[in-house]
Amino acid sequence: MKLKKDELLWLIIFITPTIALFFLFFLLPILFLFVTSFTNWNGISAEFVGLENYAKLFSKKTFIRSITNNLYWCITAAFVTVPLGLIIALLLAHKSRGWKVFRTILFIPQVVSSAAIALMWLALFNAEYGLVNSLLDLLGFSEYKNHNWLGNIRTANMALIGFSLCYVGYFMVIMLAKTTGISQEYYDAANIDGASQFQKDVHITAPLIKSTFFLCIILAVIFNLRQFEYVFLMTAGGPANKTSVLVVYIWNELSVQRLGRGNAAGVIMIAIGAFLLIVLRKLLKSETYN
Repeated sequence: MKLKKDELLWLIIFITPTIALFFLFFLLPILFLFVTSFTNWNGISAEFVGLENYAKLFSKKTFIRSITNNLYWCITAAFVTVPLGLIIALLLAHKSRGWKVFRTILFIPQVVSSAAIALMWLALFNAEYGLVNSLLDLLGFSEYKNHNWLGNIRTANMALIGFSLCYVGYFMVIMLAKTTGISQEYYDAANIDGASQFQKDVHITAPLIKSTFFLCIILAVIFNLRQFEYVFLMTAGGPANKTSVLVVYIWNELSVQRLGRGNAAGVIMIAIGAFLLIVLRKLLKSETYN
């Protein structure tokens, strides 16, 4: 359809601010990040060093561990948190007595300050008075009576990654909302055929919200790839950088004025995120249409 001159003028007027903002706050910062990643930039002066920053990053065990830890967060979210959210959504979709109360309780962590949740998590794993150690002691595991979960190299990552379960309510609400759009006719037909509630969940509800389930997996990967505040507030990447993630590593580089190397780490993080999203979209898109 051919636009008239006045329509084209108004189209340009409305689109130009959006394009300008997109360029100013998205494309320009990414371009600046990419260019400065090849320099020894300290915030005032910059010296071109080529691929030196990238070479130094991949020679650091802490940086490799940060990437690995981020992948652990992503895998935990994709294979534990999101499926658990699906199971809870399927159970709440039955709208049994008190389902709204459970929905609200599970969603509360999403509206509470990240700092407050991190402090609560620290209290749960406190070596002296933490609830986790107290429960284990009551169950007969006396060796964990004063165990420092977040300060021990062997258990810090496990305790910290378990924090991703706080996202269950977020994904549960998304999938629960999708179930409300499913036509009742499917369930009526299943009732006529004598299907049980479990069979209706597996063969009707789950397949019809499959696309939303895959969307939640993509969101979970994005959230956990840029994980920062919880790790920084609870362990700051310790002990011995065992729990470091990419954004914490970038923060540490920027804190000591190695801005060029920190920006190089940022470029690598963007590249990893883009790669994961492309792979996930291809895999999940093929599953959606199978």
